[in-house]
Amino acid sequence: MNLLTIIAKNLLGYDALILVLAAFNLLYVFPKVSKISRQLEEVLNPTISIPIQELIKNIQDPGTKAVDLHACQKWKEKEAFYFNVFVGITTIFPLLGILGTIISLLSLVDFSSQVVMLNFTTALTSTFWGLIWAIVCKSLEGFIASRVAYNEESFSLLLQRIDQYQSFHSSTKP
Repeated sequence: MNLLTIIAKNLLGYDALILVLAAFNLLYVFPKVSKISRQLEEVLNPTISIPIQELIKNIQDPGTKAVDLHACQKWKEKEAFYFNVFVGITTIFPLLGILGTIISLLSLVDFSSQVVMLNFTTALTSTFWGLIWAIVCKSLEGFIASRVAYNEESFSLLLQRIDQYQSFHSSTKP
């Protein structure tokens, strides 16, 4: 059996799980968390720099385009959910690779050269794919983690400013 045939066989076996998870993580979860983070950032950014009186007026006046705090909270929850799914899947890639290595090495009962070669190739390819996708997804995680953290800080600052404004105005009323 030549090397390409063995690699193709591995891609249809255990390595397929790693590749399916990588595709799901990169093609569904990452775009989803990226989109939600951008939407939340677009809503939160203007609220940080405008005067608090204007912000409160916009929230209280139904005729203006106001910041919907409930919508922001829902976006924050979705952002956190998809980000945690992305991080969770990214974290298990090396573990899946190592698991593939161990499974392949444990099945070396028959020590004929063909079986040894097939099992070592399976061990190495599963480790290879696990590490490759961990590296790719960890790189993307670094990119999106900063946006998630920034949105968290912006949302907290917005709520803090609103609370300070409300507590100041409730204490000055007779």
